[in-house]
Amino acid sequence: MPRALVVVIVAVWFVLIAFFVELSPFQSPWPQQRYRIEGAEFAAFSGAQTDGSALAVETADDNDGALLVRSVDIVDAAQWPVLRYRFTELAPTLELALVYRRADSPGDVRTIPLTRPRGEIGSIDLSREAEWRGAISEIGFAVYPLAQSVPAARAFRPFRLESAEFWSPSWSGRLAAVATEWSGRRAWSLMSVSALGPDSGAVRTRSPVLLLAVGLVLTFVLLRQFAPGRSRQILRIMAVAAIIAWVLLDLRWSLSLADRHAATRLVYAGLDWQERQRQLPDADLLDTAQRVRTALREAGVDPDRVRLLVDADSDFVRARLIYHLAPARTGPVNLVGWDGTTFLSEPVFVAMVVQEPLRYDAEQGLLQIDNDLSLPARVLLDAPPLHLYRLGHEAAP
Repeated sequence: MPRALVVVIVAVWFVLIAFFVELSPFQSPWPQQRYRIEGAEFAAFSGAQTDGSALAVETADDNDGALLVRSVDIVDAAQWPVLRYRFTELAPTLELALVYRRADSPGDVRTIPLTRPRGEIGSIDLSREAEWRGAISEIGFAVYPLAQSVPAARAFRPFRLESAEFWSPSWSGRLAAVATEWSGRRAWSLMSVSALGPDSGAVRTRSPVLLLAVGLVLTFVLLRQFAPGRSRQILRIMAVAAIIAWVLLDLRWSLSLADRHAATRLVYAGLDWQERQRQLPDADLLDTAQRVRTALREAGVDPDRVRLLVDADSDFVRARLIYHLAPARTGPVNLVGWDGTTFLSEPVFVAMVVQEPLRYDAEQGLLQIDNDLSLPARVLLDAPPLHLYRLGHEAAP
């Protein structure tokens, strides 16, 4: 293969990487200024003490996490777009966020989720954040349990904040931020599919999957154009390149899966099935489902075979309650809808976990759905925010 062609292909890959990483030609390769803050300079509301230059957080605060803050005097946030943060011994059951105050609105606390780095040091390019501007008067880090993935009471583990550092704009800062985003540790996303893209959190970089795909296509085009008589060699090169790209993506996915399993094992390892059920992040919803099943039995209905509509103030509560009510024939009200004629063929029940329940007329036995629809019903359980009704004419008093 011509040496010039190899040089061209390598150059194309460098240009492609620079495009996907979004390097600016007007920035210096290295930061011209750095503003370093040692971990010991931060203050915690509780459970922390200085350990040399670091801040050791030994116990959680009242919110099962920790808030570490420090006053700063950053005149222009745009001059310090890259934040480097270093934590050690940070458990996989905890998440990170940057918190800060701007001088123009000192009463408002703003937050930016931070990606958990694969090593101790992570980076973020704050120039992509619209609210990072003007003068900054205070910064800090919020450390808190993984939302809806682990029980808050079991998530906290002692950790250390080693340092935080702001950099002026540079290629190395941007590359470090992209490397953190592409290789960062990801928690379970609560989606039905957690794969290469949907669970990546805030979109701060272009996709590495797309980078590899475009790079392979351009490589193939160049080989076909400038080495047309070497079809077999081109085929071998492209096959090897595709395998390498696939292995890299699979390794990235496997590492992410291992991170998720590490968080799960930290909470549930060594517990039997019943103990694990009691440690669920939504143990209150499990209890709610049990109360619904008990009320149905008391009404003479098999809770495993009942036709049951479910509603709640949030999609998460609605979906998890349906899960805990299995194997009942359940359906979310927001998808199934209300139709009075469908309630005449067999008993239908509705379980609602809402702060503002539907209006129920006890004298007439009517559940007011909206201004145009009311359904005959009977109350089986009224324990706000949980409400259970039996629908249909035969249910009315």
